[in-house]
Amino acid sequence: MSLKFLAGGKIAVLTVREFSGTAETKPVGDYFDDAFRRIHEQSSETLIIDVRNNGGGNDDLGKKLLSFLIDQPFKYYDDLVFNAREFDFFRYAEGAQPIPADMVEKRADGKFHDIKHPNLGIQQPSQPHFSGRVFVLMNGGSFSTTCEFLSNLHYRKRATFVGEEAGGGYYGNTSGRAVLVTLPNSKVSVRVPLRTYYLAVKEGNPNRSILPDFEIKPSISNLLSGNDTVMARAIELTHGREQ
Repeated sequence: MSLKFLAGGKIAVLTVREFSGTAETKPVGDYFDDAFRRIHEQSSETLIIDVRNNGGGNDDLGKKLLSFLIDQPFKYYDDLVFNAREFDFFRYAEGAQPIPADMVEKRADGKFHDIKHPNLGIQQPSQPHFSGRVFVLMNGGSFSTTCEFLSNLHYRKRATFVGEEAGGGYYGNTSGRAVLVTLPNSKVSVRVPLRTYYLAVKEGNPNRSILPDFEIKPSISNLLSGNDTVMARAIELTHGREQ
């Protein structure tokens, strides 16, 4: 996690490698608060957010990052669903416990809907709001919480996306609570996610992830030499060079 400024502070570059842990000794959520305060103090006009190879993390942190970029109350998730509170395969998963009854509500579809997740319902924007241009760098290593953030940002047409197609589904995923199942004969262990996430987005391709507006595929020689062609293209775009 890092924040730097270019062009005398007019361009801010926020690099987010995971939505978990700490950054500069602060919890990531607090780091976001501090980062957007610094961006506001610099009067930055453009923000580049780099989430390449960000495999995800805590659900609430993806929503928090989005909340600095939106100036109206918003929905982040449409629904979170468990097919059941417990499953037969739990007997092969050491320590597996039923989904707590007070966490879900069984509805007419026969499934159990999460009612406690903090990302459900109407979410509020965070301050200081960033109203300038946003460019996002992404690739196939951007998935899970990262794709939730990207889908919500893309649906709201709040950013220009640079790089490669992201790695997760546009409309949601199956993740969150999971159990480690060890198959009884082969002893192969498989992590099985239990909760299906439905994002509050529309107009995406259900068979694809988030697609870039400007597709840039670094070559092997670029990667080996450290020549970041994706970042270079994003910086060009901040100066209005779209060809």
